[in-house]
Amino acid sequence: IFDLYNTLYPSSSGIFDEIDKKMKVYISKKLNLSLADSFKLQKTLYKKYGTTLFGLMKFHGVEPVDFLDFVHDINLDGLKKSNELRFSIDSLPGEKYIYTNGDEKWAEKILNALGIEQSINKIFDIIKSGYIPKPQKENYSKFVKEFNVDPKKSVFFEDTKKNLEYAHTIGMITIHIDEKFDFKNDDSNLESFIDFKFKCIKSALKVINHHVK
Repeated sequence: IFDLYNTLYPSSSGIFDEIDKKMKVYISKKLNLSLADSFKLQKTLYKKYGTTLFGLMKFHGVEPVDFLDFVHDINLDGLKKSNELRFSIDSLPGEKYIYTNGDEKWAEKILNALGIEQSINKIFDIIKSGYIPKPQKENYSKFVKEFNVDPKKSVFFEDTKKNLEYAHTIGMITIHIDEKFDFKNDDSNLESFIDFKFKCIKSALKVINHHVK
């Protein structure tokens, strides 16, 4: 199970930074706020609800598809097709899922840019969840039910730590992808709900495939 943002591609690619900027512009236009106030609201809603969109829908009547189309209308030239990533995902046993707080159309754009669109079996997006985002428990329940997933036979790759906590509770093996992680440093202080941590998805899959074989 793969998260999308800053997980299948590195945060240093700047993709989410561009989305972040577009969120600020969208909020400013829709709610007639300054860019500074829009940024504050954006971060407050994200911290409280898991996505900015959830808060905008709940309190400001924002139409979700309009928001998603606007913020995801960005250039993906910074992403390159990766045969290494495709081979590593294809080598894993079992079905492969995208589990994202974004929408399926956006996920497909990312998968195509990375050249791994044929490596993923199914996508669970924010629309399928009824716009209830990770880390809210109801989101995980919907994901598990939608694809008949057995959490205890699943491995979840995610860059946002709080999204791994409930996943761990229901039995998933949790892998935190953190570009700032330095393997040489002591990792004994990992949060109890994180089983493993890697600098990037390619490193994680390389280790996993080595042990699977």
